[in-house]
Amino acid sequence: MAPPPVGKVKNIADIVAELKKYKEEHNIKPGEWITGSGYDPDQLDEQRQPTKEDLDAAFPDNPVVITHVSGHMRVANSYALKASNITANTPDPKGGMVVRKKGTNEPAGLLQETAGSLLKRTTPEDEEPLTQEEKFELLKKRENLYASNGITTAQDGATSFANLSLLEAASNKGVLYIDIEALPVYASLNKVLQAYKYGVLNNHLKLNGFKLFADGSPQGKTAFFTESYLTEVPGCDKNECHGIPTITQEKFNDAIVTAFKNNIQPFVHCNGDAAIDMYIKAVKYANEQLNTTAIGRRPVVIHAQFTRADQLDRYKELGMLPSFFTNHTFFWGDVHIRNLGKERAFFESPVKSALKRGIIFTNHTDFGVTPINQIFLMWTAVNRLSRSGVVVGPDERLTPIEALRAVTINGAYEYFEEATKGSIEKGKLADFAILSNNPLTVNPASIKDIEVLETIKEGKTVFKK
Repeated sequence: MAPPPVGKVKNIADIVAELKKYKEEHNIKPGEWITGSGYDPDQLDEQRQPTKEDLDAAFPDNPVVITHVSGHMRVANSYALKASNITANTPDPKGGMVVRKKGTNEPAGLLQETAGSLLKRTTPEDEEPLTQEEKFELLKKRENLYASNGITTAQDGATSFANLSLLEAASNKGVLYIDIEALPVYASLNKVLQAYKYGVLNNHLKLNGFKLFADGSPQGKTAFFTESYLTEVPGCDKNECHGIPTITQEKFNDAIVTAFKNNIQPFVHCNGDAAIDMYIKAVKYANEQLNTTAIGRRPVVIHAQFTRADQLDRYKELGMLPSFFTNHTFFWGDVHIRNLGKERAFFESPVKSALKRGIIFTNHTDFGVTPINQIFLMWTAVNRLSRSGVVVGPDERLTPIEALRAVTINGAYEYFEEATKGSIEKGKLADFAILSNNPLTVNPASIKDIEVLETIKEGKTVFKK
């Protein structure tokens, strides 16, 4: 239910129509759950979040939940709220919010951040679970999607213990043909440490770190900022709304100490500058407690979108690696200008400023939020054009070769694999893609039109157009 250019949804009626179509095509019975994802209120004609009432009329007999394009919030209809016992008396969980109707405690349907975990989805008794072979077939299709975009190493962020077990089984049976860097969720780390070995690539699978969330989404207005949003924030009745930290500083500190003690690379989701401040404090705390340094550990700041200039200096000082997300300049650049102001929006994903400081950084698509398309990602890094044609931060544009490095050799460096991957050199794995044109010589505006013709993994073709 994504808006153009990814999908066709333009208003709330289109969302309802997509859900109805899904219900009919899958013969969903009364009482069974209906879920959808990818809606974006900033691209809807109504310019607002959907409410439970928007879904109730069309689905009186089914619990319905739709997930925001960022993945950081959900809208549930009345049936789903009732089935989950989410009422006016339900308190907000730590790191989340049950958004209420104005002037009341009645849930409006919007559940932000950790409040989404309050939903209690049930599976029909007659629904057969997928077999391992069926899961393997789905995994192969996903691998093909990545390979068709020229990707030979992919990251599975926030891997559950169950999915890690599936990936291990797939690895042992030869199902994996591109490399998967798994990042188990921090909450399962103790269990993972007892069962698995970190840092070894074997049969295309490697445990490379753990994933932790520090805040939410800037376009969803849950990213944690030191300065407030400039527009109305759902569920916030104050004059200043700064977003939602999803972890306390104490727990953050403990997580980074655990990472450094066990020589595990932390990957932490931080969009807003206040969340990044927390990460920097946690790294400094771990250094002090262990009488060590983060240099060489390569702690990754996932997204790092609204990094301040002084925080770039701290990255350099502490050896932290930002993994930027320049696709936002196209998909939500106009939204960020409106919500945060021109100054903050234009410094979003400050890749050129990082480069000038000698910081090694990567650039990513965050699949599920924006499409997997590394060529388009390069185009956004070079051009930084918004949907409306605004150059969002002209001083932060990269050259094509700089943008290419951010998705190749720098990615290998992020995974401690620069000696074997990331560039075409003697002694490295033969992992590369053949493109329809040269991104270093075409008109920069045309980079997005380049196609992947063939993908080769360790000397073998794994995709051919």
